[in-house]
Amino acid sequence: MHSIQQLELIAALARHRHFGRAAQELGISQPALTKNLAGIERRLGVKLFDRTPVAPTLFGDIVLARADAVRNGFEEILRELRLAKGLDTGELRVSAGVYAAEISVYEAMGRLSRRHPALACALAVKSMTDVMSDVQNGACDIGFAQFPEDGVPSEIETELLRTSPLLVYARSGHPLTRQASVSFAEVFDYPWVGPGEIGMVLPPGIDHPRGPTPPDRVVKTRIRAETISAIKAIVHNSDALSAAPRVLIGTDAAEGRLTILPLELPWLRMYTGFIWRRGRTLSPAARVFMSLVRDIEEARGP
Repeated sequence: MHSIQQLELIAALARHRHFGRAAQELGISQPALTKNLAGIERRLGVKLFDRTPVAPTLFGDIVLARADAVRNGFEEILRELRLAKGLDTGELRVSAGVYAAEISVYEAMGRLSRRHPALACALAVKSMTDVMSDVQNGACDIGFAQFPEDGVPSEIETELLRTSPLLVYARSGHPLTRQASVSFAEVFDYPWVGPGEIGMVLPPGIDHPRGPTPPDRVVKTRIRAETISAIKAIVHNSDALSAAPRVLIGTDAAEGRLTILPLELPWLRMYTGFIWRRGRTLSPAARVFMSLVRDIEEARGP
């Protein structure tokens, strides 16, 4: 094996099991693919693929088992080299949770772009679970989101920045807003709206008041919306409930669009911070972005 391109050829042929389709993916002609494969097999002294039907041989399986690790390692080398170029020619990929994005990430990304307009930036706003997945598979340079209730995997590093109580809120005029106090059980008489499938995680000792407690203690949302503005609009126009830190709903409550319910749930809190893959070098752009987020978070209320 003499190049990454040869590994890409072998991987494409294994995926498609067809010379024509593999050649099309690689952007070369079928005769060129056939000739290149024959040259690889000749140098290795083994046959990597049976031709009819097209399938990896035992030797091909050995190469394929190692190919992804080699290709990913090469990508990491290229990434490290790109990092060394600095903020003028680099790039930054951020995955952020819905609440985290609204509180500080949007503003931080704007400030970063203003300071370094040549920097290529990509921001994806996702559920907490999807942000974690992006960090684990290398789809982003840094994540900023809520931490999972059950902790993070050992290969992940974190930096906690925000611990905020979550306030349950409804539209003004909602039946629950006419009461002097609201019980935890009454919350479950109405749909719950939020980002992702997880609406609430019940801590040990707190059971579901209107039905069986799920084995994983996760109460799922009945209505899923992926932006704060969408969540607020749904709550404002329905009897659905949601929860958010005061920094995201305080103005709406003060202006009468939403009402914070008289309900205290000390265990219902949001833990937010940076998430990145352990051992992965943070780029200059990521470090500047993190510094900007820290400044904004410090200036925000709970």
